[in-house]
Amino acid sequence: MAESFYIPYEKIKIGDMASRESVISEEIVTRFSALIGDTDSFHVSDEAAARTVFHERIAHGVHLATFISTLVGQELPGFGTIYCSQTYEFRKPVYLGENIRTEVEVLEKLPHHRLRMRTQVMDSKGDIVLDGIAVIKTYR
Repeated sequence: MAESFYIPYEKIKIGDMASRESVISEEIVTRFSALIGDTDSFHVSDEAAARTVFHERIAHGVHLATFISTLVGQELPGFGTIYCSQTYEFRKPVYLGENIRTEVEVLEKLPHHRLRMRTQVMDSKGDIVLDGIAVIKTYR
C-alpha cells in the first residue's frame, strides 16, 4: 500500500493553496441524498424544485462542504488532518451539471500544529457559492 500524502506542519507556509475542480452531476446529488436520507426534496425531485425560488434542482449546501473536507484531507495538508472548526456562508445555489472549483488557503499558523484556512467553492463563472474559515490540526 502506498504511503498517504501529507505536508508536515513545518513545511506549510502562509499563502499555501490547493484547489480541485468537480462536476455536480445528477448522479452524485442523488447518491448524496440517498446517503443522508433526503429522498423527497427539491434536491432530488424536479417537481418539488419547480415550486421553489430556485426553479430547478440544486446541490445540498452541506454536500458542497464535503469537497472542502476532501481537499484538506487529501492535498493541503493531507492525510491525518483533523477538523477543529468550520464556518460556512452559502451565497448562491449550485445547479445540477455545474462545474465547481474548491479552494483552500492557509491564512495563519496557530500553535499545536493547527492552521486557520480560507475555504471557498466557486461556480464556473468564478462566483463564490460557499465561503468559510476552517481551523484544522495537521497529522504532524
